[in-house]
Amino acid sequence: MDLSTLAAFAVFVIIMTGTPGPGNLTFMAIGAASGYRTAFPVIIASQIGSIPLKLLVAYGLGHFMAEGGLIVTVFKVLSMGYMTYLAWRIISLSISPKGSVALPSFWEGLLIHPLSPKTWAMCLVAFSTFLAGNSLSIHENALVLATGFTLGGLVFHSLWALVGASILAVLGEGAVLRTVTVVMAIGMLAATLWAMLL
Repeated sequence: MDLSTLAAFAVFVIIMTGTPGPGNLTFMAIGAASGYRTAFPVIIASQIGSIPLKLLVAYGLGHFMAEGGLIVTVFKVLSMGYMTYLAWRIISLSISPKGSVALPSFWEGLLIHPLSPKTWAMCLVAFSTFLAGNSLSIHENALVLATGFTLGGLVFHSLWALVGASILAVLGEGAVLRTVTVVMAIGMLAATLWAMLL
């Protein structure tokens, strides 16, 4: 892999992991509802959960996903169902009395990326555009794909969660924050639906 291709891959990772999507909007909403400390373990879980997806794309499952069919339909149904569940969890966290709803867990974070259509799409595009057909082995390409998106995810999910926590600090715990959190949860669902339609 030459330096220009690696640089283009890095720019792609920054843009894709930094822009709104189900993961970033989830972490911003968690940060807004209950602060960065609550979001951080879920961020770590999301990155751990994303590694098998990245490896599956690199080792060939991405080919089946790119072809469409029943597997993609099942994935879309599972994805929308899980993102709806997460949106409900975030909304419940913001509208219920403090302490009456369990905070999002590490285990819930594990499924954010495997069931995110944006994550699948960006990994498929990155692999086919920047990694397939280069001089690296399949294992080296898998390492580049997994490392690049994991680092990007850690940085940008954290930044989005910090933005959410800043919203919490500025607005305090009241009706305006609840409204903002509900809007972010709906935005997460809209981003999921948009990614599914691509």
